[in-house]
Order: sequence, then structure tokens, then C-alpha cells
Amino acid sequence: MNKEVAYPVQQNFDDEIDLRDIFIPLWKAKYRILLFGLICLSLTLVYSLGGVIVEKGDKYASIQVHFNFQGVEGGTFPNGEKFSPQELTSGSVLSEVYRNIDSPSFSYSDLVSAINVTPNFNGADELESLVTGLLSKEKGLTIQEYSDGVSEYTNAIVAQSKKNVILTIDLNLFDGNLKKSSDLLHSIPKIWAAHAIEDRGVLVMFSPTISTLDRRINSGEELLIQVNVLGDTHSLLSESVAGLSGSLDNKSITDPASGLVIADLRYKLDLENKYRISILKELVVKNGIGVKNESWYKGFRDARLGKLERERSSLERMVDVYEQALIEFNQQQYSPSEGSKSQGGSSSGTTVYSPQYGEDVINRLMELGSKMSDPEFRKSLLQEKIDISTKLQSVITEINFYDFKEPAGDVANISVEEISNLIAQSFEELEEIHLALLGIIQVSNLSSLDDRGELFDLVGSVQENVSSNLSQRVMLKAVLAFILGCILGMVVVFGRRVLR
Repeated sequence: MNKEVAYPVQQNFDDEIDLRDIFIPLWKAKYRILLFGLICLSLTLVYSLGGVIVEKGDKYASIQVHFNFQGVEGGTFPNGEKFSPQELTSGSVLSEVYRNIDSPSFSYSDLVSAINVTPNFNGADELESLVTGLLSKEKGLTIQEYSDGVSEYTNAIVAQSKKNVILTIDLNLFDGNLKKSSDLLHSIPKIWAAHAIEDRGVLVMFSPTISTLDRRINSGEELLIQVNVLGDTHSLLSESVAGLSGSLDNKSITDPASGLVIADLRYKLDLENKYRISILKELVVKNGIGVKNESWYKGFRDARLGKLERERSSLERMVDVYEQALIEFNQQQYSPSEGSKSQGGSSSGTTVYSPQYGEDVINRLMELGSKMSDPEFRKSLLQEKIDISTKLQSVITEINFYDFKEPAGDVANISVEEISNLIAQSFEELEEIHLALLGIIQVSNLSSLDDRGELFDLVGSVQENVSSNLSQRVMLKAVLAFILGCILGMVVVFGRRVLR
């Protein structure tokens, strides 16, 4: 019987890969692979550029200007004057810039057309897209929260854009000379700041209510005129001191000449009013001491009363309007639906037609009404009413002082000469206070300047750019499209090889 003998079969496996089998076909098909890459590149450029023409403009230099003064976000200078970034290219600024150029080879109109100001700051687009992307990925946000977040960020972007601008110049103006173009860009904000500070006084935070005292206070006029001018001068100086006292920085300022501070001026004015001016008004106005013409005295008092009565009537109407505005504000804030029904279906507020008010008053009320939707505005609205009510009480007090039928007569044992001496002494005191006030105001205005006395900072250095629709983003897309096209070409080459 024959037995089958099993012989082991040896199998040889080759784990090595010959790279020549990969690279040789790719090398032979290199032109087809490049063709695929070029086709994808071309399609991407045509789609991104909107055509086959690459627009390559002129070269230009740019620099970012940052405005660093208080109030720039709201479009105002520290003194309340309106501000716009376009002031950098105003006629007065560019005219001086042109005059400072040595032997310019271009006209003034060429300079104006070559300079451009764009409200923006570097990185605004990237920041906006970044925050919008983060908000869109937050699944816990409601639609309203998302909208509020985007709106708040957009407002912040707009505020930053008011504080930062990009100042550009066409390099062809100087035949491509970047050094001259850079010097000109640096000179524009410097000249603008010099004009704003020196000519327009935009950093003058406070201005004196009175520049020089009226000499009729101490000129031998009728005592009635002297005393009343003295009282009005005291009131104006008190208003100036009160305005300066509103700033904590001003309270520590000392007048270089007299060594007085705001608290000292307020104290001296209070003493002068209590112990001299008020007594003089009582003696001259109510008792008629030193009055030479009775008819003139009566006419003056009647005219004063008439003016005060008109002022009281106007203030009373203003208080009523502010009270009505506060009531309407409360209705809109707490019961918007009921307020809209009570106003005939309109929730925008009550329209008051009041021809008895002046145009300035109407404009102010309209400005206040435009802010009624802001809950934080209630405090300022209430403060406006308090200020007007305080002024109304002062007017009523003045009316009570002048409202009498006949003067009490010369009941006081004091001569006209003594009253004149008291008026002269009071005038000297007010003059000393006025000079100290001017000194404090000057120091306060100087302290509002920054270390360099300018209104701006230059961010970074001058950058050279080329205006073209072939941006870096488009170029990056084109490179990626070319790479993907080549990969697609290699896939096609190996696919055909496998199918064979």
C-alpha cells in the first residue's frame, strides 16, 4: 500500500515596495498632472476675481492714526466742539502741508487727490469674523442673545473706528519715494493737531464767564446801578467756581499768583455775598439810600420785576414739561402696552405742540425725547428737572425781594459815602477772586493736554501697499487649488493604471 508523503511548500513573500513603480508613472504623466493643477488654479482665480483680468493699481503708503482725546467716541473735542476724522484732509491743513514741501513737482490739487482718510483700524475685519464665528458656535445662545451679542460687538467696532483712521498717500505723487511720502504722512496729523489746539482751543476745558470786570461797579454811577451790577457779577463768578468744582482734578489746583484753591474762592464768595453785597442791596434797593431820581428808581424796579416774572413763567412751564416727560418715561418703561393704548396706539411718546417755547427749548426737548428709550437716561432727565427747579426758586426769591410798593426810606444811619466805600471794597474783593479764578482755569486747561500736547498717536510705521484685486487671501486660495488639482491629476493617473 502506497503512502502519500506531504512535502511542505515554501512560499516567498516580498514585503518590499519598489518606489520606481510609483514615481516613474508620475514622472511620465507630469504634464497631465500640472495641467490638472493649472485648470483648478484658473477656475479658482476666475471665480474669486470675477473675471480673467487682474487689476493692479498704484502703490500707496499708509499709517494708522489713533485719536487719544476725551470725547472722540462721541465725535466731540474736550471743549464740546464737533470732531470728524476728515479734518485731517481739510483745506487749512493740506494747504500748510503743501507750503512746507520744498519745490514740489505737483500741484495742490494733486496732493488733495492723493491723500485719503479711511475710518478704520488694523484687524477690524479679522476680529469681527472671529467673534461672529465664536457666537455662532455657542449653542446655548438664543436668537435674541445672539443678536444682542453681535450688535454690541458691532457698536464696539464702530466706536473703535471713530478713534482710529488709516491715512494713505499715493506713492506716485513722489515718484515712488517712500521716504518723502512717509514724512508727509507724519506731518499731516501734527499740523492738524496744532491748528486744533492753538487756533480753535479744542482742549480748553473751561473758559472764564467774565474776562474783565465791569468798571461801572466802581465808577461813580448811581448807587442802584453799582449795587445791582455788583450782585450780577457775584452770581456769574459763583457759577464759574461751581463749574470748576465739578471736576475732582480742579479742586486740587492752586492759583500760581495768589495761592488760592477752588474751596477758598467759594468760601470768599459766600462771605462777600452774606456780609456785604446782600446788605448793600437791602440798603440801596429796599431803603432807597442814595437814590437821586424817584421815577428812574421806580422804573428800574418795575423793569426788573417784569423780567423776573417772565423768567419765572418760562421756568414753570419747563418744569411741567420735564414732569410730563418723566411720567411718559415711566409709562414706556413699566407699562409699554398700556401706554401705547392711552396714546392712541402710539408707543413713541407724547407729541406736545407748544408754540410758547423758543426754538432752542423745542430742540432740547426733542433731543431729550430721542433718548427716552434708554433706561439709564432717567437719572439725567431727573437731574435736569432738579436744576431747573432750583433756578426757579432763585428767581422767586429775587421776585420777593423786589416786590414792594414803596421804599422803606432812609431808616439806616449810614451815609452815601460809606455805601460807596463798601461798594469799592466789595469790588476789590471780587476782582481778587476773579484774577485767582483766571489763574486756576489756565492751569486746568494746561493740565488737560497729554505729555506731548497732541491729540493723536501714530500706531506702527508707514507701510507700503499695492492696490490690487489679487489679495493675499485670493493668492492662498489659488495655491491650494493648484495643489488639489495636482493631487486630482495623480489620482487620475493611478486610476487609469489600475483599470488597465
